[in-house]
Amino acid sequence: MPEFTITRQIEAPVEKVWEVLEDFGDIAKWNAGVKRSAMTSQGEVGQGTTRHCDFSPLGGVEERIDSFVPNERMTVALFDTSKLPISGGTADFRLAARDGATDLTIDYSYTLNRMGRIAKGTTDKQMRKGINGLADDLKKESLRINAS
Repeated sequence: MPEFTITRQIEAPVEKVWEVLEDFGDIAKWNAGVKRSAMTSQGEVGQGTTRHCDFSPLGGVEERIDSFVPNERMTVALFDTSKLPISGGTADFRLAARDGATDLTIDYSYTLNRMGRIAKGTTDKQMRKGINGLADDLKKESLRINAS
């Protein structure tokens, strides 16, 4: 199972970064890689909450929060993929306060499907590019809401 870690320092308090992550159904508002997103479960965001994301025309994914510790950690499992080179994955977001700012760590692991194994080098590059873009967009949105 391929895995990698992405880190960012965000000049906004943990609570502001968490506010962006916790708006689970509206990730398409701030993540350029997601074309459409919507909650697929009812109730407050927390462990077990699900959403659907479209990466059109590249496919889509169903995701579920498997770990939820406010202002500290959110683990998101990709459990149903469509037209993607992976059959599943896990994004583990960890936040740590540092002098009024936030240290963000994203541990990402995924399982390649047949298509992904055929194009493994390309798939690995695309997965890293996508998660780096996610981290950059999370940083931008956190800074935006912190300034407002």
